[in-house]
Amino acid sequence: MLEVVSLVAVVAVVVLYAVAGVLAITTGRVVPWQRGYILRPRLWGFGALLFGAGMALARYGATVRDLTASDVVFGSSLLMLICGGVLQHVGRRVGRLRA
Repeated sequence: MLEVVSLVAVVAVVVLYAVAGVLAITTGRVVPWQRGYILRPRLWGFGALLFGAGMALARYGATVRDLTASDVVFGSSLLMLICGGVLQHVGRRVGRLRA
């Protein structure tokens, strides 16, 4: 049961990240709570897509039974998560942090 709940939660977050990323890339708009903080919406959108794909790959990696393949999938997902987070950070405005 917990595995199903985890899968549903990860799918919901990945879909939200993908929608926000595609919206930022295609139209240059970002989600309303981030409008004042994002300077480069396309860069932030690519970061959101990469971060969401990394989350999906990490969730898939939990189902892989082969130890070597699991290490490769986990390492790849970790790299995607880090690169997506860096791209999202670079896309933000400098000095505009929430208090």
